[in-house]
Amino acid sequence: MGVLYLAFFLTLLFTPNDINSKVLLAMGILSLLYINKSALQWSLKRHYPLLALFLWMVISLSYSQDLSMGLDKIQRASILPSAILIFSGLRLSKKQTALVLNLFVGLVALACVYSHITTVVQFLSNGETELRALFNLNYSYLSLGNTLDLHPTYYAFIILSAILVLLHNLCRQTSVSKKIILLLGIAYFSFFIFHLSSRIGIMILYVIIMYQIFRYIIRNKTLKKGLIFLLAFHVFLFVLISQIGVTKYRFQHIFGFEYYTGYQVNDGNHKLALWRAAGNANKQFLFGNGIGDVGASLIEQFETSDLSRPAEKKYNSHNQYIEYFVGVGFVGVLLFCYLLYFYFRKFYKENNIIGVQFVVTLAIFCITECVWNRHHGIVFSVMMLGLLSFVNVKEEPKTPVGLHQ
Repeated sequence: MGVLYLAFFLTLLFTPNDINSKVLLAMGILSLLYINKSALQWSLKRHYPLLALFLWMVISLSYSQDLSMGLDKIQRASILPSAILIFSGLRLSKKQTALVLNLFVGLVALACVYSHITTVVQFLSNGETELRALFNLNYSYLSLGNTLDLHPTYYAFIILSAILVLLHNLCRQTSVSKKIILLLGIAYFSFFIFHLSSRIGIMILYVIIMYQIFRYIIRNKTLKKGLIFLLAFHVFLFVLISQIGVTKYRFQHIFGFEYYTGYQVNDGNHKLALWRAAGNANKQFLFGNGIGDVGASLIEQFETSDLSRPAEKKYNSHNQYIEYFVGVGFVGVLLFCYLLYFYFRKFYKENNIIGVQFVVTLAIFCITECVWNRHHGIVFSVMMLGLLSFVNVKEEPKTPVGLHQ
């Protein structure tokens, strides 16, 4: 059954959303063949916050004016209860989970190599004369993400998850040669994230690497080696930021930047203004405006706040917490935050470091992105939460099911 999880990752990266949705549907149907009462209870105990958040979204339909839009959002969020069924019937052992995660890393590597080859071919066919041009807007950021029809932020999210798996393997590896291979893989994925120019992805990558270096120093009591790793990482960081033009400019945009043409950009102020306006769109503090009325409420508030471009382009709030606050209110935000806390605590108790880091990564991404508004955001993160739950699982349902039959 692990093949089905691989099929999910394969179609998520390389095919349109509707094909990936069909794979999820097949996984859900097949899981019904293996589910029994004890297995379902076991899965509910480990994943009930998914169901709680989904039910609250459904309840919000009762006071949504735009029922059609609400049903569309509910359909997208249907992965939340569906995943509980999938994790009930299609359970994996620790060994199988490790294999699936490693093959997931292989698929991500394949995706990155494909994107880079496609970009280099375009670079050469355009007759570019300077190698430095490979890192301008034509071959970085959106252009690089478009090779797989993935927004750079979500592409970076998936790659960061692969880096977590490699770091997890690195901490358990004793072979020097294999450690070098893993470090090279981490370096390539890190370079790709910089090439994608995903600012939030780069900042999370920095936090992850710093955590791993300090963890290494503390666990092994080797300050000298730790400082060498620290220095090497910052040199690597400096070279990448200084050489990849789009990435450098995008970070300058946060604090304000003026091009030689006189065009001014200040993404930091714009983001804060967007968040303030989005927060003011909530008309019912506890319950929100209804899951179906989020978009209309945001557009109305953007227009009131003189944010013409976000209103015209129908932007979301670029913050998952604010997005839920507008749609399902303070109660909905609490349920979502509890969901993150629940998995963080569970993974921490199980000494599942990779799971802990994934939850933190997801929580940080949600500050600048509406991760669970997009297919690649919600289905990937929910399936990863379930898959990572198998890493160090201790309790099992009384009656073996799924793969253990």
